[in-house]
Amino acid sequence: MKIICSKSNLLQGVNIVSKAVPSRTTMAILECILIDASTNEIKLTANDMELGIETKIEGEIAERGVIALDAKIFSEIVRKLPDNEVTIETDSTFKTIITCEKARFNIVGKSGEDFSYLPYIDRNISALGFCI
Repeated sequence: MKIICSKSNLLQGVNIVSKAVPSRTTMAILECILIDASTNEIKLTANDMELGIETKIEGEIAERGVIALDAKIFSEIVRKLPDNEVTIETDSTFKTIITCEKARFNIVGKSGEDFSYLPYIDRNISALGFCI
């Protein structure tokens, strides 16, 4: 996977989904933010099995893929980056390189396959089952 986006878009997305990252859990994958660039959009997701938050950010997808990154480490890195274009690149072993100007961070991610996705909700149907 390889995505390129602005630091402000990435930081805003990370701040939104971080609210659903549990402070303590027995499932290590829940301490992660999922970056899903497998379609034509970049989605960030966090889920604590009771609350799940997903947001989309603008950016360029150079290579499609999915990666789960430790939320605490990832959000700290994003906050410290200069205000410029951020590149997030992963390989098949989940090694992730985050670069922005002269800053370069290497972290190890987890397979996005282990992440529990949010259920799909049809926005055209109200809570009572009526079409809107």
